Amino acid sequence: MGDMISSLLFQPPPPTRLKESKVIWLTNSYGKRIPAFFIECPKDERTGEGIRAPLPGEQQQPPPQSGGGGGGASYHSKGSGKSGMNHTLTSNNTKATTPPGNNNNNNEGQQQQQQVPSTPQIRTSKELEMSLLHHGRVGGSFGGGGKGGNSSPCAPTILYSHANAEDLGNIYPWCKFLSKMLGVNIFAYDYTGYGLATDQGDPSEEYCFADVTAAYTYLSQTLQIPAHSILLYGRSLGSGPSCFLAAKTAEEGEAVGGLILHAPFLSVYRIVLESGCTLPGDRFANVDYAPFIRSPVLFIHGTKDSIVPFNHSERLLDTIVEPYRADPLFIKDMGHNNVHASVRPLFVERLREYLDTHVLPVLRERRKHEESMRSRMMNRVRSARLQQSR
Repeated sequence: MGDMISSLLFQPPPPTRLKESKVIWLTNSYGKRIPAFFIECPKDERTGEGIRAPLPGEQQQPPPQSGGGGGGASYHSKGSGKSGMNHTLTSNNTKATTPPGNNNNNNEGQQQQQQVPSTPQIRTSKELEMSLLHHGRVGGSFGGGGKGGNSSPCAPTILYSHANAEDLGNIYPWCKFLSKMLGVNIFAYDYTGYGLATDQGDPSEEYCFADVTAAYTYLSQTLQIPAHSILLYGRSLGSGPSCFLAAKTAEEGEAVGGLILHAPFLSVYRIVLESGCTLPGDRFANVDYAPFIRSPVLFIHGTKDSIVPFNHSERLLDTIVEPYRADPLFIKDMGHNNVHASVRPLFVERLREYLDTHVLPVLRERRKHEESMRSRMMNRVRSARLQQSR
């Protein structure tokens, strides 16, 4: 029965190729080797926050002059925006202090200083490890951290678990789009039996859980990214390993910084049969993990989803503990398999809103606290040296 369910549930597409030099190889607890890639977003050198590309109709504002904690570039929209989208188009909570069109030398110098690569870059494992060695964190130094600085990064890293009929080659353009528009790093991996891991055996629920754990271990231990800087994004099938890991990290006392569930399901059986409980042999019982999640959760679902019924997200939302429920994004007339260009502005706005409300304030506060502690320690060292010199 279990093997039959797995054969129906997992439908890997024909493998797509990636440049071997860009692949990061992971080994899960079963000894299976799975591929992954890491996309790094451009960052503001002063704050370390990711820089977001503008949406259509947005105009770039000069960066803030004061260190108020805002991210790199800020944008505002022309006019009142598209109908049905009552959202402010901003990439951070800090307003620009200088009006556009002011071309004095000071502003020109500031704008020139903010010129950084606008396209997210895929990084090799060697590049990431060298960044960690030289700067104490992935993505270089910022805020005076310098060599060996260990301030918490303010650009979150999304651990992306893809849908069923996808692999790393299929999802690379979408992941790069998310990195560019949200100002986040993206770490995506393939399940055992998918993509370049088709020779590792058939996929299974157990392997998926081991795969996402291996990916998380790489981020948290090898790259030393703290749990509060890691967000989980699970789309459809990927909601299974994402819910599992979110509940697991909460149980271990180190909950991840957030969870985004895109077209999730209650469990596999419940997609076709309302059982009322988790039956033996069911797979990815997200509804059983959800009450134990202790990270802000954003649900995304299309109301015209013909594969996973829309009410699965509504019912899952009800199982999340109240303080961790973010405002859901239920998109009228959207189906299951893709985010159409017509709704992408709304999609990006709401994801930015989620980050700005539930994620970035925590990262800023953590970084502020760590810098304060480091400053106190340095002052103590200076005081001790002065006393010794007397």
